[in-house]
Amino acid sequence: MSDRRIPNQSQVEAALLRIPTYQLRRVFYGGLTNPHWVRPLMEAGAFSSPPEPTVTDDRYIQDTYWPELDYLTRVAPEAPEAVVDVLLALESSTNAWVRRATFEIGAAIPAAEGTRLIPLLRAWQPTGFGWRTDPRTMVSFAARLLNGGARKEGRWLANALFKPTPPPDDPNRIRSPRFGLEDYWFEEELPKIVPALGEDALKALTGWLADYLRAAGLVSEEHDISGMTRPSIRDRGDSHRDPENALVEAIRDLAVGAVLVDAGDTVQILLRHQSVLHRKIAMFVIAETIRVATSGGADPSQLLPTAIRLLSDPESDDEHLRIEYADLAQAVSQVDPDAVSVIGPFLDRAYEVDLDRMREAARDGRLVGEGAEDFRDRADSYRHSWLAAIGTSALPPDLQAELEAFDIRRGQIDNPLAPLGVVTTWTGPNAHTSQEEMGRMTPAQLVAHLASWHDDGDIWGPRPSHEGQGRELAGLLTAAPMALTGVPNLVDKLRPTYLRAILEGWEAAIKADLELDWEQATRLIDDVLSHPMDSPYDIEGSEFDDDRDFRATKKAVIGLLEELLKHRDSDPVPVEFRRRFAQLLIKAPSDEAWDSYDSFEPRGDWDALTLSLNYEWPKRIRALIFAATAEPDPSWKGDALKALEYELTRDDRHGAGDAALGEGFGRLLARAGFWLSPRIEAMVGSQHGLTRRQQITLTTILATHRYHPELFDALRSAMLGAISVGEALAAGWEGGSKPLPRLGEWLIDAVILGHKSFDDPEVKKFFAETPASVRGDALGKVAWRLLHANSVDDTIRDQFGDIWDDRLAHVQTHPEDSAELSGIFWLAKAVAFSPEWWLPRLRAALTLAPEIANERYMLGKELAAASAEQPREALEVLRLLLDERHGSGLTAFDLTMRAVPTVIANALRSGDDALVRDAETYMNELGARGSVNLDKEVQSMLDGTAATGEYDDE
Repeated sequence: MSDRRIPNQSQVEAALLRIPTYQLRRVFYGGLTNPHWVRPLMEAGAFSSPPEPTVTDDRYIQDTYWPELDYLTRVAPEAPEAVVDVLLALESSTNAWVRRATFEIGAAIPAAEGTRLIPLLRAWQPTGFGWRTDPRTMVSFAARLLNGGARKEGRWLANALFKPTPPPDDPNRIRSPRFGLEDYWFEEELPKIVPALGEDALKALTGWLADYLRAAGLVSEEHDISGMTRPSIRDRGDSHRDPENALVEAIRDLAVGAVLVDAGDTVQILLRHQSVLHRKIAMFVIAETIRVATSGGADPSQLLPTAIRLLSDPESDDEHLRIEYADLAQAVSQVDPDAVSVIGPFLDRAYEVDLDRMREAARDGRLVGEGAEDFRDRADSYRHSWLAAIGTSALPPDLQAELEAFDIRRGQIDNPLAPLGVVTTWTGPNAHTSQEEMGRMTPAQLVAHLASWHDDGDIWGPRPSHEGQGRELAGLLTAAPMALTGVPNLVDKLRPTYLRAILEGWEAAIKADLELDWEQATRLIDDVLSHPMDSPYDIEGSEFDDDRDFRATKKAVIGLLEELLKHRDSDPVPVEFRRRFAQLLIKAPSDEAWDSYDSFEPRGDWDALTLSLNYEWPKRIRALIFAATAEPDPSWKGDALKALEYELTRDDRHGAGDAALGEGFGRLLARAGFWLSPRIEAMVGSQHGLTRRQQITLTTILATHRYHPELFDALRSAMLGAISVGEALAAGWEGGSKPLPRLGEWLIDAVILGHKSFDDPEVKKFFAETPASVRGDALGKVAWRLLHANSVDDTIRDQFGDIWDDRLAHVQTHPEDSAELSGIFWLAKAVAFSPEWWLPRLRAALTLAPEIANERYMLGKELAAASAEQPREALEVLRLLLDERHGSGLTAFDLTMRAVPTVIANALRSGDDALVRDAETYMNELGARGSVNLDKEVQSMLDGTAATGEYDDE
């Protein structure tokens, strides 16, 4: 409707009668361009009732789009007064689209009309400006007001967006000030509002920063810790987006320009807020401007009075200003060396203030056990740090001499300009000698060096420790396992921390198929296994800096033996030494390791398998299994099995040994079946029952092994018993599937591979007695495992399909078991399954159990592709998914973006008259529910002009 004539009342009423439906209104307002219709339509009540948000069943807020906004936004520049009148009547509306359009219109109309919207925005402010509103448009509206002469209204809106407000009072949460913009958009849009603020920008931004510091609790009447939040004004030192850093940088850049006009006034604006951070910025700005002017050949002398005032001001005495003070002093000294004479009196006063503060703390009982000499030493340290930061070149002669005396008496400060409290290289325990340095030593020199170093105190910070050095030593031996070769009796020369590091380094080297000094390794292993638990060394450093006994070292030696006894295709371990290592393991005393394991109360979140990796005794179980199943059959096999059986007779209340047995069960079945067969029932239980220990062994087998027919047959009786236990079945490993669904996976694998059928007692019992959610979990897991298979054997596919058909039939007669179908969505994701195979089954599942549509599966891409071959099934599945969710949520969003236009287009081009009618009806239904441009998207699909790849996963 491009006619620009003013309509009469009858024309308006006739037009409104012709657009009773949402879809017709969308078409009408989408094409109306005549601005003269605004007021007549308003008077006819066309703009009086925007839809209110609704809450869906899954608690999403649904904002139905109001097509009238298309027209109002389009014609607002030509009819601003009338459009603003419309908006002012919508104050009570909570529709997010209305609030979004209000800002879009405000940013597009003259400021004189935009000011009329401010009362509306004030009314909306307590409940927010709308989650759909574009932050860029909000800022553009504020800038338009400011640039258009509406300074008061523009400043109000700018404050509403950028001025922080205190957070709710909650002592249990970190104070986080609130803004009208999210952090990302605050930083993104701040540079755009600054030019519009004009000469008021610096005052506004310094005020916002002051408000932020108070709201965040960084500045109060009692304290000011704002200086520590930004160690460097020049560089924030990280990439984290936050309003404080954005404000600091904007103020810094504004002030650098402002000081060239009036340095005194600029610094006064900064200092009036009386925070350390504002003073920090002022010092940096003056120093930087002096430096830039000097390097450019300009005269910076007009800046010196302001600089001297800052250098002499007692308020500049703050540890967090030390770097900026030093930087300013250095800049001033380059212009006028006499000007830095103020530093002496400043530091003298700071020294006395420091002493007075400590004396007062001592009188109040806040500083106990220190006297006058201690106070003076502390004050000297503080003064020394300031002198060192300023540096000899910027100090007057008397202070140069004082700095030199301090350096001689107290030692030079290595990095005097390092910001307070910033740790730059401390990542954990530190070494006193690097791998490169150790690598240049002979083996004897290296051992002597390790033995002679001592930790000289428990000082906080990045200091060397035995633990740190041990990690470096382990790294060296991983790449160069011969670095200690030829040195005898290591157990008598080194503390247990270093012995553990040697063993761990050698274990890593073996994993990389590197050779060791076999004789040295054999001797050290034997010595550690036979060594008493107590260490002859006093622990040095903190609790985690040095091993207090041989507990961890003995665990490490078992880990090394396990690795040495494993079979490898390219095994570096000579046969003779493998025999010696096996004998050392078999004969090693284990009672002390057992007592340590049995008496310890493990962490509550550790499962049995995790526990088995962290204690010596269960690690011994694992190592003995490797020894007994080595290839080819070794001479020590019988002894290893005998030792293993002895250990398994212990009363393992934690279950870690049972988990280690379960992990190695397959190896025992394959390589020591003669020994295992008569003991299986004792290890894993039977259909008559399972102890908790047997449950742990069985569930660890299921979690750590893939389905295998021989293994399955060995466990059949135990599986029947486990199904009877139900969901209380104890898990040996929490990191895998829950134990009962995992058992179900094995049963389903047996069926689809043709080894079992639904008539087998284990399968029948599982599907008859376990909860529907457990069965659904198992079915879904098997479907998920087939997800990325390029192809699936026809027989396996058909047998898997038969299982799903059987379960669909079951749910049809037992609707209370609908949870069994929850994993059926994975069938659509598997590239090996064709749409004609999975689509009918998915449709049947959704028909029987519509609630499973609430599962968070994204099927948009798959449904769109399937609609090319199965348009009727695809449309029905789409309706079932979207109708159940009422058009909301992530799943519905995915379907709307990826599937809806394609599925409807393929239905329309199908040639099936009934399907075409259904598709058109459904398209209109979705349009009425808010899919504003759906008909255009479908038409572009039909025309072949639709963009491709817009919604690809990447």
